[in-house]
Amino acid sequence: MMITPQMVDEFMSVNIGVIDAQKLADISTLILDNSLSKEKRTAYVLEKLKNPFCFRYGDMGIKLEFDDNGPSVQEVLTNLYIRLKSGL
Repeated sequence: MMITPQMVDEFMSVNIGVIDAQKLADISTLILDNSLSKEKRTAYVLEKLKNPFCFRYGDMGIKLEFDDNGPSVQEVLTNLYIRLKSGL
């Protein structure tokens, strides 16, 4: 399954402040099978979560948002690992 720009717009349009967290899919129950292809894993996540940008973990509602001008995930993780290794 291919995620389209329209799907991303729909995913991001959810207002986490007004949605009942109990109605969101609970990501803590998601079990990923790394033996599946990326396409099948993507389809599985979409099937289970419905919205990969807005879900819950237990009782807490979570919405992922990304800043177009922010650092890349790789840059953030690299900085995190450098800080962890140096003991900060």
